[in-house]
Amino acid sequence: MPSSINAWALLRESGWNPHPGQVQVFASSARHRVVSAGRRFGKSDLGGHELLPEVFLAYSMASELRDAGKRREFWIVGPEYGDSEKEFRVIWNDLKRLQVPFDKPGSYNDPIGMNMHISLWGGAFQIHAKSAKHPETLIGEGLHGVILAEAAKLKEVVWTRFIRPTLADHRGWSLHTSTPEGRNWFYESWKRGQDPRNLDWASWKMPSWKNQYVYRTPTRTEDVHYLQELLNSDEALDCSIYELIEQYGLEIDPEIVSELNDLTEESFNQEIGADFTEFVGRVFKLFDEETHVFDLKFNPSWQTYAGVDLGFTNPSVWLLVQVGPWGDVHVLDEFYQSTLTANEFADQVSLRGLAPSGMLGFYSDPASPGDNKIIAEALKVKSVGGTGGELKHRLDAIRGRLKLVPPHLPAGHPEKLPKIRIDRRCTELIREMGAYRYPSKRVEVDINKAEVPLKMDDHGPEALGRFMAGFFGTPQKTTHRRRTHKVNIKR
Repeated sequence: MPSSINAWALLRESGWNPHPGQVQVFASSARHRVVSAGRRFGKSDLGGHELLPEVFLAYSMASELRDAGKRREFWIVGPEYGDSEKEFRVIWNDLKRLQVPFDKPGSYNDPIGMNMHISLWGGAFQIHAKSAKHPETLIGEGLHGVILAEAAKLKEVVWTRFIRPTLADHRGWSLHTSTPEGRNWFYESWKRGQDPRNLDWASWKMPSWKNQYVYRTPTRTEDVHYLQELLNSDEALDCSIYELIEQYGLEIDPEIVSELNDLTEESFNQEIGADFTEFVGRVFKLFDEETHVFDLKFNPSWQTYAGVDLGFTNPSVWLLVQVGPWGDVHVLDEFYQSTLTANEFADQVSLRGLAPSGMLGFYSDPASPGDNKIIAEALKVKSVGGTGGELKHRLDAIRGRLKLVPPHLPAGHPEKLPKIRIDRRCTELIREMGAYRYPSKRVEVDINKAEVPLKMDDHGPEALGRFMAGFFGTPQKTTHRRRTHKVNIKR
């Protein structure tokens, strides 16, 4: 947002009344902003109105720009012209409404002819709507700003090779908006915005229900997640989705309920919830990087341990873990590496400072007593038992502490936190917590057996599960705390 222009006054004059989610993004001063948004969030409105203050900043500089033979140029880039046309239509209509005089010739709104161009103030200000279908055509002079519409559908090369370099001359800004499509380059850009050390970047995850003009009943994200949990319950009998909402006092817009009922869980989470997941059957459905990933510091007053998963062809994993006085678990750091003997693994852990003085023990697979003894002797850290038992119980021990507590606090309250928090430097653990999944279908002959996750993307969760089982014990049976009797779910 240009600092020398009263952008909010301009928006009011244009007739746009942004909802709180749009306000968050518009108010940010980050140079590069990334918005993962559900359908009907209002991405196009946000992008189109983003250009309005730039129009009047250019007006204040028009004579100077023309005398110097320069201009302020902005692009709207989508996978196809139809994608960039939506944002272009918003700014075009704003300018019409405000009676801003277009340069003629030079201003065209012809999406069918693929000619969408705004020229103002004698050519001192330019907006071009473009298609990235042929990235090599995205060549031009330095840009002052760019909007990437439906960014998740764009090829990564569009941003890295063609768009990003054009922003260097003028320290231009970028706004990336999209509904996610799995964990592609758009997800990596979103992650960059979550890291507070990347001062140029900011990112948000905005589910559809943030748009109060479409979804008029205030919807609590935690209630949506809890309803999904109920809908997946094997214990529920004889109750419709609407009766569940009433019974548990959930606050969810009726249209969101209808979409949840109509779509598969994975489709709903991506298209409506703006989640970065393309995986069917995620093991840790509650895991969310916005909720569970933090910048953590070593606390000398907390107990220090490690969770371990030993491999050779597969990586061996060491997770540095601290436990607070109220049972909060902080995973501070990780070490993942394949083809190491137990001695070599211990040496690398020691070199990285991941077995600090005062560590009380490490929790590993009891099926590897020899390797555990070697590591214990090399690091002078005790190998702790009690880490066996069924895999399901270890997974449930993790799941239980992914929930936000205390439950009575509203969503977004700063004191409502998960009991497991992971430092963002644990990149492999974070990736696996999202990627670890069950098979898409059970094998028919095993229908009466407990469902077992696929043996992939499981090394960090296995190390964390060993720690959770050994330190806290494992539940023999998980129950829904808020349920008072069995219900049946009719979908």
